Amino acid sequence: MSRRVTTRDDIAAVIALYKANHVLREISAQTGVALRVVQNLVKRFRDLGEDELPAPLPKSGRPKLLSPRTLKVISRQVRSNPSLTAHEVKERNTRLLSHVSLRCVQQALHDDLGFKSFRARRKPLLTKRQKENRVKFCKKYEVWDLETWRNASTSTPLNSDVDDETGQVGLCMFRG
Repeated sequence: MSRRVTTRDDIAAVIALYKANHVLREISAQTGVALRVVQNLVKRFRDLGEDELPAPLPKSGRPKLLSPRTLKVISRQVRSNPSLTAHEVKERNTRLLSHVSLRCVQQALHDDLGFKSFRARRKPLLTKRQKENRVKFCKKYEVWDLETWRNASTSTPLNSDVDDETGQVGLCMFRG
């Protein structure tokens, strides 16, 4: 079970209830802070001289190497270009990431920012044949007017949507 961090608000609530002569068990039940933590806070409060609130204890463990600001910069870059690798991110931000390893950048991308380890799929470009077919289709039907398109939608396997206000035609081929 992980240890719950006691915030300044929790400490203030515990001390306020203690000053109002509540029993420690009641304080624990009302604030949701463990009884042992309440006991330690009250003891530290009495030792300090009942004028000031006890400060929260420092967090244990190694501090994070990357600040929230740095993580935000990295996140913005990866969202704008999803195919970036951790190595490329580190190269682009040499001033921000010079003191950390490549593995640290990878872990930040995966654990802190939630980016998974895959590259964005490259979409294929149109082939030469597809381009030729599109040009051929356009040249074949460029002389058609709005009325011809409306008639064509009922007689051929073309389904078109004509906007009456603008007169623009949207085509959709379907297999019949």
